[in-house]
Amino acid sequence: MAKTIDRTLPIKRYQKVVATVDLPGVPEGTTGKVLVSNGVTWYRYWVDFDNGVRLGQVGHQQVCLANDWDSFRIDRAEAERSAAEAPEKSEESDDGGDGGGAAGNQFGVPEHLLERSKAARQRLAA
Repeated sequence: MAKTIDRTLPIKRYQKVVATVDLPGVPEGTTGKVLVSNGVTWYRYWVDFDNGVRLGQVGHQQVCLANDWDSFRIDRAEAERSAAEAPEKSEESDDGGDGGGAAGNQFGVPEHLLERSKAARQRLAA
């Protein structure tokens, strides 16, 4: 089983990275080297990619360490597979009726509040 990547730590200068998404002039999977690393809560980098493109303000979610590229692709495929299965399960559970759910609509408003508003509108209209 592949190890889970800890993506919370910032990437340091001069480390080899791989683009995890298509960037302007840089296709996914292109390797590069971090030139500048900055940010406190939002990590971003200046990266010199091997295809000759140098990009600034590359977000932390747009690159991963070159050593973790294979593990990243496995984790991403697993996340996509589980996300594709999750809506099917949630739709089946929603079709079962109210079953004590707090919200009966897409906005998350409890059903008793909707009934209260409907009754108030009817009183005002009469």
